[in-house]
Amino acid sequence: MSLKFSSNKSALLSVITPALAATSTKSTLPALEGLLFSLEDNILTVCGYDLEKGVKTSIPVYAKEDGAVILNAQKISSIIKSFPECEITFDTNDKNIVRITGAMSDFSIHGLAAEAFPNLPELGGDRSFSISQSLLRDIIISTHFSVAQTDARPILTGELFKIEGRKLTVVALDNYRLALREEENAVFGNETDYSFVVPGKTLLEFSRLLSDIEEMVIVEFTSKYIIFKIKDIIFFSRLLEGEFLDYNRAIPKQNKIFVKIRTEDFIDSASRASLLVDEKLKTPLKCNFTDNILDISCSTQYGRVNDNIKIEKSGEDIGIGFNGRYLLDALHACSDEYINVEMSTPLMSMVIKPAVKKENSNYTYLVLPCRLKD
Repeated sequence: MSLKFSSNKSALLSVITPALAATSTKSTLPALEGLLFSLEDNILTVCGYDLEKGVKTSIPVYAKEDGAVILNAQKISSIIKSFPECEITFDTNDKNIVRITGAMSDFSIHGLAAEAFPNLPELGGDRSFSISQSLLRDIIISTHFSVAQTDARPILTGELFKIEGRKLTVVALDNYRLALREEENAVFGNETDYSFVVPGKTLLEFSRLLSDIEEMVIVEFTSKYIIFKIKDIIFFSRLLEGEFLDYNRAIPKQNKIFVKIRTEDFIDSASRASLLVDEKLKTPLKCNFTDNILDISCSTQYGRVNDNIKIEKSGEDIGIGFNGRYLLDALHACSDEYINVEMSTPLMSMVIKPAVKKENSNYTYLVLPCRLKD
């Protein structure tokens, strides 16, 4: 069957753009670098799928003939963006050549038979819950920095979602840091307890489709897949298999040094000190917590810097070193004006928490220190 329909530029981009997130750019299979366009009963469905994650979107169009074809994702996106605001017509022949016309432009591009597109998983889950878009987006953004970037331990390339009734806990960790978010009364339509691990790259792509609004996301999942549904967008992904690490054991419980710091001051000071970091040698920032002053210093081939900010400290003085980027990633994720920093020794992780604990929301970040040279 030949695919033939008309629609306006804005509507077409509303289904093409989200689907781009699930197309492959390095595959040896041309179908995985394409989008499947299928038309039935005046509804155009556009799907991208790279065998790990997928996006399926749909809009009503003016249909002339039902059918389906695969088009290269990057090419079709660029072509539609190039049109002015106008009515655009797709006309496909029996050789999968698609003529795209609008305004005073006329393209003919080569497509692939729809049969070449991989079979999609069943997009309905055994269990489900809902959560607001803004909260889910904020959780992903504030934890993703701790996802492992290598496949040495595949389970750590994902984030743990732990659901207990209406409470949601999300955890990401690698060998150097940990991010934990706990949200009470965040989950709706659920009464049971369960957990699963979602690939970090998938979550980052999905977060770009979320808006800072209270509209709900419906989340469904099976033993192997998670499915997110927002209006006319379905985003799905494989889940990671295996046991996530016992993150509670990684959080120090016997800290004896407690510091209250203005978050923006800490970020600004660490950023200034990082200007002299030698990235090749990964020079650490040395943080000296003494009395009511935090002195952040760095000495490299480029020079030396000392930067001081005021703090409130109880407990002993301590000098401790950190990878500047890891420290700043955690600080940038803090949403409060003031934070509490907890430490015990120069070789134990620093714990970062909000200075004022909220009733329904909490976060804990860990940054592993670097050993400092004498």
